[in-house]
Amino acid sequence: MKSISKRIPFLLAICVTVFFIMAPFIAKWIALHPSFKGALSQAHLITDFIHNILIYPFGQWVKSAWKYAIVFPYWFLVFSLLSILISKTKKIWKWGFIISLCLYLFLFIFPNTLLWFENNNQSISKGSVSNGSVKYAKRIPLRGDNYTTYSFTCYLLGRTFVHEKVRDATLEAYEICEKTCPKTKFLLGETGTKHGGRFLPHRTHRNGMSIDFMTPLKKGNKKVGLSYWNYNVFNLFGFGFGFDDQGKSGKREIDFEVVALHLQALEKAAKKNGLRIKKVIFYPKLRNKLLATKEGEKIKHLPFTKNPVIVKHDDHYHVDFAPL
Repeated sequence: MKSISKRIPFLLAICVTVFFIMAPFIAKWIALHPSFKGALSQAHLITDFIHNILIYPFGQWVKSAWKYAIVFPYWFLVFSLLSILISKTKKIWKWGFIISLCLYLFLFIFPNTLLWFENNNQSISKGSVSNGSVKYAKRIPLRGDNYTTYSFTCYLLGRTFVHEKVRDATLEAYEICEKTCPKTKFLLGETGTKHGGRFLPHRTHRNGMSIDFMTPLKKGNKKVGLSYWNYNVFNLFGFGFGFDDQGKSGKREIDFEVVALHLQALEKAAKKNGLRIKKVIFYPKLRNKLLATKEGEKIKHLPFTKNPVIVKHDDHYHVDFAPL
């Protein structure tokens, strides 16, 4: 039995490596299924997503060829450490850890199962964004066709709840952006908690009517398809990124045209859901560059804050909604 247990990390690492190698073929097979008509062009995105998951966080830093080289040692080390941890812990903690890990992985693959437990009552917003609360708030789904949430862990911790009308407007705006800026992958930031109220480290986000949207980026003329793998505790989940007054940070720069298109979509979707955009916070010097673009001309009427706030708001833009 001991000899078998020693082989388990090796065998599991082999299984993960085989799946890693087969991922492109699996993705194409799924995309060719009649139920996924027209999805073949997305097969490489499915593959990249699987590969980045399986060698997180190294997937964003290494080239494709090296990904295949590191996957086995990576998982052999992971499973070896888990094996040691399990063998050294008491039985109750051992099973608790295994169950928690399985639950975490299950929710990562099927995150929308959390939506099944939401109350069907209509959301009720009380007070203001800086001194309020919300009843029956709804969680925004973790990811969609052209967006994902900035952090899976923070999603599990319940930091993406909003009033249901804000949720619907947000999702409909992303649908509009699939047509107006189809190559862009958006990142949803923080919104609020299930019952509203104090939401550290934010001063607002208290009544279910506020959302932070991570700033869309590009590298030259190429869109930068960032995911929550790029947003982690070391950069404050993206809220620690810094851009100069030209909207640049290294080789990356803010895609001001896409920001404008997204805000146009949000305004349109908000009206459809009985809401209006009450406030937009974006770093003033960057806001001037935003409004100077072709698409920016169409959002000059939006209620941008005139003065800087405590947090710079360059790596994200804050939007407050209110009833019409």
